Amino acid sequence: MTKKFHYLLLVLFIVSAKLFAQNNKTALLVKEEASLKITSFLNLIPEGRENEYGFANRSDFSNVKIEEPYQIYYVSLTNDKLIFNPAGWRVPVSVNNKYVTLLTVQFTNGKAEAVDFGGNVLAQKIEEFEKLNPTNANQRVIIRNTFLKHDYITTNYSLLCNNKKGVDFINNASAQYIYQLNEAQPIKTAIGSFYDDTINFIKATTK
Repeated sequence: MTKKFHYLLLVLFIVSAKLFAQNNKTALLVKEEASLKITSFLNLIPEGRENEYGFANRSDFSNVKIEEPYQIYYVSLTNDKLIFNPAGWRVPVSVNNKYVTLLTVQFTNGKAEAVDFGGNVLAQKIEEFEKLNPTNANQRVIIRNTFLKHDYITTNYSLLCNNKKGVDFINNASAQYIYQLNEAQPIKTAIGSFYDDTINFIKATTK
């Protein structure tokens, strides 16, 4: 029994190490792309409208910093079960240690490409969450629940799902919490409640 337990721990360690390395490599590519393209996106902001993107004025542009990226997952329904679908990355852009906006980066044919810019409110909520709940770089995940119309964030994505044949099925029995990002402070939410509320909403709207 002890040998089997030790073997299981070893397998979990190897798998986690591989995922960590893959995530770190991907996040690095995302961050590099954001660093290369940020100036081009800043130049697209019309003069006089800087505050709409979180900047006080154009002089802020010279003080921007690319922060650690977040992978985005959407909630989908497959065969009556909820799953997480990966859908690109959001990269916080800061000025003087304050998150002001986000760059959206997607992968096309294995290459990172910055495709959109904006999201001042979400950037501020991410910063607020980080101050309350310091995160691991490889676990920075934002979950978009378009059914409930809420964004969530987690400090440990790997504990929220069961991966089967490359599909991340939501583990509604997990003890890991997620946090709903809203106008006030992030709301601590049990993944079971998240799952049930989503399923109930789908059932109510598809009758």
